[in-house]
Amino acid sequence: MKQNLVLMVIALVFFSCSGKKENISIKGSFKESHPHQVYLKKFSENGVLTIDSSEINNDGRFELGCYSAEPSFYILWVENSRGITLIAFPGDKMEVYIHSGQFDVDYSVEGSPESRRVSKLVRQQHKTLEQITELSNEFERIRNSPDFASRKQLLDSIYDDVFRKHKSFSEQFILEKPGSLANLMALDQQLGRSAPVFEMHDDFRIFELVDSSLSAAYPSLDIVKNLNKKVIYTREQLKLEPGSPCPVIALADTSGKVVSLGSLKGSYVLVNFRASWCSECNAQSGILKRISAKYNPGILQIYQVSFDRTMESWKAGIEEDSRSWINVSDLKYLGSELINTFLIKKLPYYILLDKEGKILATGHDLLQIEQQINDIL
Repeated sequence: MKQNLVLMVIALVFFSCSGKKENISIKGSFKESHPHQVYLKKFSENGVLTIDSSEINNDGRFELGCYSAEPSFYILWVENSRGITLIAFPGDKMEVYIHSGQFDVDYSVEGSPESRRVSKLVRQQHKTLEQITELSNEFERIRNSPDFASRKQLLDSIYDDVFRKHKSFSEQFILEKPGSLANLMALDQQLGRSAPVFEMHDDFRIFELVDSSLSAAYPSLDIVKNLNKKVIYTREQLKLEPGSPCPVIALADTSGKVVSLGSLKGSYVLVNFRASWCSECNAQSGILKRISAKYNPGILQIYQVSFDRTMESWKAGIEEDSRSWINVSDLKYLGSELINTFLIKKLPYYILLDKEGKILATGHDLLQIEQQINDIL
């Protein structure tokens, strides 16, 4: 009796270890001829991983499965295909029907609303890309025609119309369900190597809408967190776009007197972020002196922010360069909050402000900034 009990325990352990733990099932069928094998791949932080495979039987049927604790993106893949993107939630039991040899496009999905939305997007993108391919072929055909210029202009106009219509479709697709994970694919669409449907800066409103909706619904998903990081960074970048009010700076000079950037309104202001230990900053001091000498403070002020560690090194740098303009610092080195506020990746960094304190230009090239100052004044 004791021996039988041990054998039962061993059998149960073996069964539990060899058993396939699944909470997502994907059944499918091919209507026409089909390959011998189908694979299920999963998007992850480490790339695209194959997690299951199945032979396709003589009737064109197959069955796949996996386990996931959260919603995830998958690819149903066969050889010589781009694959079918699926979005599966724990507990989903979906069926995928491939209607023709166009495996990646001519298919339908049951049991997964998000995957159905993906298929809708894929079909529209396929139609648009077919139109663009036709235009590209026509372009090659007329390349050597004597009236190429006028015919190209017409093709460009048609392409712009095709692109606008697809973008309009994609915007409506997102707006009808902002909290859909399929919107991540819509935002990431490309209609060519250098033709994204949506640009983060130009279409920030739509990225922000998707981010806020998905962050509320799926705060723990890595793919949602990644979008959120990009949106937050872009939001900070947009604060530094030409025409935007410059973020507030109010720091002490070497005597301890706080000088705010806002107090200089009424003059153009060149803000310079630098440090005494920055060789490139020191090399450009001569150009700053030239700019300072050319315009009196009533017209142009130079407001210099130093990222030095100590008062001694900061003062020594000022005396060495004989700087006569405003010099301020919080002496926090690279721990200064201004580095994050102004997204500074490299020193020196310059911001040119108009008389109202709005940003006219930003950059690292002082000669270019100087030319802009000369053009304005």
